[in-house]
Formats: sequence, structure tokens, C-alpha cells
Amino acid sequence: MSAHQTATTAVNDRRPDAAAHSVRADENGVLANLKPEVFFRYFEEISRIPRGSYNEKQVSDYIASFARDRGLECYQDDIYNILVKKPGTIGYENASPVIFHGHTDIVCESDEGVEHDFAKQGIKLRIDGDFIHGTGTTLGADNTVGVALALSVLDSTDIPHPPLEVVLTVQEEVGKGGAQHFDASRLTGRRLIDFNWHDPKSLFAGCAGDISARFRIPAEWQKAPAGLTAVRLFVKGLSSGHSEFDIHLERANAIVLLARVVGALLDDLPVRLASVKGGVNRYVIPGDAEALLLLHQADVDRASEIVRNVAADIKKEFFVSDPKLEVGLEPSDGLVERVLSDVTANSVVQAITLTPNGVQSMSLTIANLVESSNTIALLSTSDEEVEILSTIPSAISSRRYAILKRIERLAQLMGRGTKVTTFADCPEWPYNKDSKLLAVAARAFEDTLKAKPHVEVSHSSLELGLFNKKIPGIDMISIGPEAFDVHTTRERLNHTTVEPIWRLLKEILRNLRD
Repeated sequence: MSAHQTATTAVNDRRPDAAAHSVRADENGVLANLKPEVFFRYFEEISRIPRGSYNEKQVSDYIASFARDRGLECYQDDIYNILVKKPGTIGYENASPVIFHGHTDIVCESDEGVEHDFAKQGIKLRIDGDFIHGTGTTLGADNTVGVALALSVLDSTDIPHPPLEVVLTVQEEVGKGGAQHFDASRLTGRRLIDFNWHDPKSLFAGCAGDISARFRIPAEWQKAPAGLTAVRLFVKGLSSGHSEFDIHLERANAIVLLARVVGALLDDLPVRLASVKGGVNRYVIPGDAEALLLLHQADVDRASEIVRNVAADIKKEFFVSDPKLEVGLEPSDGLVERVLSDVTANSVVQAITLTPNGVQSMSLTIANLVESSNTIALLSTSDEEVEILSTIPSAISSRRYAILKRIERLAQLMGRGTKVTTFADCPEWPYNKDSKLLAVAARAFEDTLKAKPHVEVSHSSLELGLFNKKIPGIDMISIGPEAFDVHTTRERLNHTTVEPIWRLLKEILRNLRD
């Protein structure tokens, strides 16, 4: 499909898929009794649709069908970003348009032992008190909330609002690919409300930028020596969390801990490393990692002792942040035919150990705000290389690139073809104290919720930095209900905070008549 086809053209060929996901009043729905009803109908319906990153076609088609059924102008591009436009209501026809923004993809992670095919299955919702959860999986409130809020306003007939331009992007969770690709020239609005914020007591008004770096160590393979025993070294049970929202919490990183234990084994025993892997997403603090090792049967007891000793130290260090942390060694089934050379194995340990990880600097202008950090987020082994992927957010571009340069210098020191490549270089969104939209939102917050909002600037890197770059002079805020532990299987949405945000959004729109 070519970019920017209208909904009429784009949806007709997909009508059977889209119709299968039309929103309906479902008295048996898990969220049927929650308010506002329209929001939770859409939240539950969208949750039924598989929508991991790079698998957004079905949800994009669903939104296009939604637009067609209501006679709204709609464009899908070639990667399934979608733009829906709705005219202003009576009295707002000539007001400046307002852009809504959210993203359709979610982080897909499941608990150990839970079988869930995210490519084919939606999220099974459950309610526990004030919170909505997934069932053994991530919930996907980030950013199903944004899609549901946008559709709820588009579906309304009684909410006063200016002309709306709703942009729902794809691939946000894997490098903001959708926003990078989106043709912003299709937008006429110069004020934007984003729905990717998780604190209902505040208005979000600025964020960091980020860049991701792949540290690529060429894999030198050797035939596995005969007579060795295969064992699996694992690190699991960590608290994990969002690599930007939660980086200040000093949680352990499973990849870093894995390298620490492997390094201790290599220092003491003739251990051979066959593979390493860890992490689930570039925006998640790794909660699990593992290595496949070969060693002499006579050395298994000593290896187990080393692992126990290092694990005891690690548990003491992280007993507050990661109380369920586990490190262990267990037998591994299957034939291991090759191992990495000692040089490659040591290079992997050295690279992980020496790469900056965690908070790198704090803001000196905003109290308690992380300015720059790095997260070693993914570790993988292929035929060609061992790859260590880092994500580097910073409120100041020069600090982001300075951290990157340290990683590049490390690769240069290691030599032997080791290199660093980068992708998803996204700019920051600087705080603007003179924002007119922020002032309108603050007044609406006080009038509607009878409290003064906090104005927050976050270390997280959102797609808003890209919109800020693509649309000079754009005025932006972000709002949203309360969500915790996004990007983990503990993710939960406080459903009692949705109704106040819904009222706030309607009041903001009512005051955007100019």
C-alpha cells in the first residue's frame, strides 16, 4: 500500500478484519461497569487486538474502519501510522486545530511459565481493586490509554472541541520508528495534546531525547571440546521497569549481573562460553539474562560455589530494589557443538562491565531530575556477533553524545573488528515556561479537579521530541491517568484516575476556542 491513502481506499480491502473488531456494548466485558463507559469500552476492545511493535496492522485497520464508519477523514501510511481528522464542533469551526497523539504498539512481556502468543492473542484483562492488570503479561496501558482517549473524543457528539487531528503512531516502543517516518506536513495544528503520561496529578511539559547504540563484538567460534558438561547460568526475578521512568530507582540490571558472574567464573576456571542473552526491549531494564557454559564435570562444584558467593554479594547490594532476585547454575540439556573463543568471551564480559550503565548525571536546574543515563537493555548471540544494545537518554544532546562517545572509545580499545552502530536518534523536547497550552491546561486542571497541578519535566524520551523538531513552534503537553510498572508484567492502570483525566481533557478542549 502506498503512503497516505484515504480511509475509503485503505479500508475497503480490509473490511472483514476491521469489522471483526468493531466496538460494541459488552455487558460481559471485564471493564463493563467502569466509568467513563466509552473510554473503557474502547480500552477493552483495543486490548483484544494483538499489537506488539511491528504488528500494528490489525489495530491500524480497526481505527481506519472506525473513521470510515463515522465519515471522518483518515490516512494510513505504508507502515500503518494513522491520522484521523474531525471538524470542530459548532462555535469551534474556525479554531486552530488540536493534534492528539498516542501510539498503537505495546511492550510484549509475559511471566515465566505463561504461554502467550502476542502475535495472535490480545491481552486478557483482570481487575484487582482499583487496578486493571494483564493476566501474566504486560497490560499495554502504555499506550492503549492514549488510543482509547482519542477514539472516545472522536466518537463523541456532545463534547465541544476545535478541529482535531489524531495521530496514532507505530513502533514507538522500538525506537520511535513511527514518529520518525510520519509525514508531519499533513498536520495543520500547532498545538498538541499527548496521552503517554502516567501521573494524573501533573501536567507533562518536557522530556529528554535519546539514541540507541549497538556494541557489536565479532563472534570467533571454535568446536566445543569433547567431554565437557553444559550448564545454564541464569539471573532472574529482578524488579525491572521502564529504563527511563524508573532509572533513578537504582534497580539491578540482569545483563550487568550476568557479566559479573561469568567474569568471576572465567577468572577462576577454564569455562567455555557458548552463548549469552538477556532483556526484552530497548526501553526496559533487563529483568532476566542467561548464559550457556561448558566446563569440566570436576569443576561443577567449584563453579556452583563461585556462583553462590557472587549471588550472596549481589543480593546484599540489591535487597531493597530487587528482593526477588535469583542467580543460579543448573544443568542444560541438548548438544552444544560450538563455543566462543576465550578472546570473544572475555571481550563480552569486559564490554558489559565497562559500558556506562544507570544514572550518569543529575539536572542542576530541576531538583531530583535525572539529566542523562544509559541502560544496557539487550544482549544477544548470533552466528556473526555478540550484540550489546544500549539506550542513552539525556535532556541535553551533548551529554547524550558524550556517553555514546565513551562507548565508541571502548570499542576502539577492544579492536578486533569491534564496532558501534547507532539508530533512533531522537531529540529532546525542552520545557517552555511560556507555553499557552500549558497555561490553559493548568487553569482547566484547577477548575475541574480543584487542585493545582504539578508541572513535570521527565527523563523519559517520548516521540514529542520528534514532533517538536518536525513542526517548528508547536506547543505541547501530555496528560494521562495513573499507571505503574509499565513495560513489566506488574503493569497496572488505576481505573479510578481515568474519569478525572477525562473531565480534564474535555475542559481543556472547551477552552481552546481560539
